[in-house]
Amino acid sequence: MQNRDIEKYSQDYINNEYNFEEIMVHYRRKKVLETLNKYNPKNILEIGCGMDSIFNYYKNFNKAIIIEPSDIFFNKAIRDLENHNIEIFNDFLENKVNLLKKNHNFDFIICSSLLHEVNNPDSFLKDILKVCNKGTIIHINVPNSKSFHLLWAYKSGLINKLGNLTNTAIKFQQNTTFDLNKLTQFVKNHIGGGCMILDSGSYFVKPFNHAKMSLCLENKILDEKLLDGLYKLSDYMPEFGAEIFVNFKV
Repeated sequence: MQNRDIEKYSQDYINNEYNFEEIMVHYRRKKVLETLNKYNPKNILEIGCGMDSIFNYYKNFNKAIIIEPSDIFFNKAIRDLENHNIEIFNDFLENKVNLLKKNHNFDFIICSSLLHEVNNPDSFLKDILKVCNKGTIIHINVPNSKSFHLLWAYKSGLINKLGNLTNTAIKFQQNTTFDLNKLTQFVKNHIGGGCMILDSGSYFVKPFNHAKMSLCLENKILDEKLLDGLYKLSDYMPEFGAEIFVNFKV
């Protein structure tokens, strides 16, 4: 993971011309918060907090740790959370595995919009599992390579193949694509019989790419109610949301 240009990624994220990503951040956080409220964990690790840590919203914890390698995101988290008794490390997870394993007992680990970006997802998940305890729940979410908008683009001849990295994905230094089956199988391959998948699925059925979704917002074709409806539509199209998730227990 360390050979990614983290600071360039941070700047590209902040300067993202496709401002629909801000909408996706909102619904991604909504899914994470739903999961936290469902399982009610008290000792939580957030791997990669980005511009807006989940702890700006979720307060029902006893102990919280953030691992964030980007200086920009780390400094913002320090400013946002300075009075919240949260320990924040400006480093990569792999460099803190021994410290975390020795000093902390996590009952929940958040890996939000990150697994697809690391250079070696297998090694990264192994590091996550090293800091788990018996009963630790892990939440992973990633973009869906078989989302409705990509399937539609493929059938329309706009893209040549499903599962390839999009131009936006390449810009943001993403390395791997997942669909729901691939993600759940990836987890099963690592956890074997020692863990249990609690639930999995997708959220926010997005009809167009970010740029076209932004145009729909600018031209008032979409509003908040319709966006909320797209989030809930995955109840009827469980595999075709823009992003997918899996929750599993060690």
